[in-house]
Amino acid sequence: MVAFELFAIAHNLNAELSTLGITSKEAENDSSLYDHLIVNESLREKTRELYFDGHYTRVIEEAFKLIDNLVKEKASIAPSSSLTGSKLMQMAFSRERPLLRLNQGSSASEADEQLGYMQLFAGCMTGVRNPRAHDANWKDSKMQALQLLVFAEHLIEKVEMAQINEL
Repeated sequence: MVAFELFAIAHNLNAELSTLGITSKEAENDSSLYDHLIVNESLREKTRELYFDGHYTRVIEEAFKLIDNLVKEKASIAPSSSLTGSKLMQMAFSRERPLLRLNQGSSASEADEQLGYMQLFAGCMTGVRNPRAHDANWKDSKMQALQLLVFAEHLIEKVEMAQINEL
C-alpha cells in the first residue's frame, strides 16, 4: 500500500511540474545546479527556499543584504550603525585605508585588486541590492537569480578571506 501511495504522490508531483512546463528531470537538475554552485552555508540558509519557491527578486535582495551584514560584522561595525550599502563598502574596502584587506597592497596590481573589489562591492549595493529593496515592482528571472547568487557567492568568499586591517 505504501509503495502505491508514494507512486501516486510522485505522479501528482510530476503532473504539477508538467503544468509549469518543468519535467521532474529538469527540476532535479535545477536543484543539483543550485546545490553545486551555492555552497556557502549562510547564503544557502538565506536563499535556498526562496529560490525554489520562485521568489527570484527577493532571493537576490536577501543575498546582497547578507553581504552587507557580513562586511559590517567582519569590519567590526556595530549592527545598529546606519553605515550600509555602497558607503559601507567604500569604507571597508578602501584602497588607501581599508578596514578589510584583500591582499598586502604591496604592488600596483594588489592596490588595483583592492580598488576593483571596493568598486564591485559598492556597485552591487547600488545596482543590485537597492533596486530590489526599493522597487516593489522589480522582477527577476530564475536565470538572473542564479547568476547573481553565484556572484554573491564569490563576493562572500572574498569577505571571508579578507584580513582585518589594524589601523
